[in-house]
Amino acid sequence: MHGKTESINSHSLHSYYFSGNLHLGGLRTALYNYIYSRSHKGKFILRIEDTDQTRLVPGTVEKLLEDLAWVGLNPDEGPNCGGSYGPYIQSERAKLYREEVETLLNTGSAYHCFCSERRLNILRKNALRNQEVPKYDNHCRSLPLEEVKKRLSSGQKSCIRLKLTSSEPFVDLVYGRTCHEVKDIEGDPVILKTDGFPTYHLANVIDDHHMQISHVIRGVEWLPSTNKHIMIYRALGYEPPKFVHLPLLLNSDGSKMSKRHGDLSVEVFRKKGLLPRALINFVVKAGSGFHTNSNDINHSLEELTNKVPKFDLSLINNNSCRLPLDRLAEFNHAELKRQINNDDELVLLVRKVREMIIKHFHNR
Repeated sequence: MHGKTESINSHSLHSYYFSGNLHLGGLRTALYNYIYSRSHKGKFILRIEDTDQTRLVPGTVEKLLEDLAWVGLNPDEGPNCGGSYGPYIQSERAKLYREEVETLLNTGSAYHCFCSERRLNILRKNALRNQEVPKYDNHCRSLPLEEVKKRLSSGQKSCIRLKLTSSEPFVDLVYGRTCHEVKDIEGDPVILKTDGFPTYHLANVIDDHHMQISHVIRGVEWLPSTNKHIMIYRALGYEPPKFVHLPLLLNSDGSKMSKRHGDLSVEVFRKKGLLPRALINFVVKAGSGFHTNSNDINHSLEELTNKVPKFDLSLINNNSCRLPLDRLAEFNHAELKRQINNDDELVLLVRKVREMIIKHFHNR
């Protein structure tokens, strides 16, 4: 993840997991990546994570690109527009992952694991029975090289695990100095599955480095895994990037917002008639990170990126944020009023409303 990017350049990335609709949390992550990279003369890069072949959903990439285009977050590089660091779909980068895994094996930073699902399930059940957190016992870490070769030559399947080391403290640009001692909490993690596909941890580290990503801006749920990622960076001889973890977005009642809440997806808001600029400003007001006052609820993407309110990572609140969904109508009203008062945009607005009416009533 680093890049040999210069001080004025910041390549940030919206890495999208291939599993469903773009929800508000994902929109905020994409928006902050977009604004930060554009305001620092960098590039906004879109990468599709599809290495979990069991969760592929046909048409998801097309839907994602449609949603991003609707709100104006067009990638500088990605699966739809190409670029210098492609391919941008992880399943098409398998050769690179295998090469880097060989490096980890050759340096002793990773090893073949031959443990069966049955053995792993027994470990899990025993841990739960003893009221312990289930974790791998590193059984295959010390297998003699000759035995490993013998098993591989006989066709026995293996996954590849990373040898965990002591965690290295790092500074998150939102949460400050952080360190999770991973090896005390979990066993050596799988980084390459038996099907030949990498896990999130390995693929994203390798891709972020090769795509010269300078800032990783993602949800706080990945904060505990960051020490693990730094271990992979170090084992591969990479310099880690800057990390920015965004706090949770909560429902208005304080409950955790889930990707499975389809009514909070960008697609649903779009179909309900919410205007893209209204949704962008709603996310900005809820998410913090901007020099602005409480009355400013209608900025263009260009203003958010280049003018006012200025985006500042140090202003991002590290407390979870409740989404005031009851204010969406207020944001939409402000945007409608702005368009009505602009002759050119009023013409476009009338045309869109006419198209919506025809589409809705043409069979009635």
